Amino acid sequence: MHASLRGNRFKSGLFASLAGVVLSLTWLATAFAAEAEAAEPLNWTDFAYRVVATSIVVAVLVKLLKKPMANFLSARREEIKSLLSELETRTAEAKAEHARVQAKMDSLEEETKKIVDELISEGEAERQKIIEAAHREADYIQQQAHVAIEQEMQTARGKLKDEVADLAVAGAEAIIQKKIRAEDQQRLVNEFMTKVVEAK
Repeated sequence: MHASLRGNRFKSGLFASLAGVVLSLTWLATAFAAEAEAAEPLNWTDFAYRVVATSIVVAVLVKLLKKPMANFLSARREEIKSLLSELETRTAEAKAEHARVQAKMDSLEEETKKIVDELISEGEAERQKIIEAAHREADYIQQQAHVAIEQEMQTARGKLKDEVADLAVAGAEAIIQKKIRAEDQQRLVNEFMTKVVEAK
């Protein structure tokens, strides 16, 4: 309804403008004619004929141009309606595409967050495995160190016992050599030889 009202106003305004232009041209033509005939006074009858002729021309022009102008305006209105409809369709499509892209971005953001969380948890698990492996390795090294220390201590004890025994034997020999006489030595040699012969 508003569109038809606007169309009618436009048509009537267009025709009024056209009539005004034609009348203005007629008045200018008359003014120029009056200047040309400056010596003579203004002829009102001639002026009236001119106005009537101009009005007829305007009426004929309006009659002839009314339908083509109406068709042109109608076609233009339909073209504008079509363009507006197409624009609305494209706007709706753009909004739908924007919503689709926004949803995709939201899901991508969620997926990225999920992947990051998974990577963080995997990294944490790997870190825990590395720590546990390091603890096991440290325990193993500590046990090996205890075993090595124990072996070294046993070896040292053995050497110490051997040294003590050697020292005891050497000390005993020294004491025996001081206290034993030549007859005791001869008697010990004879006893040893007797035992050797008996053993054979």
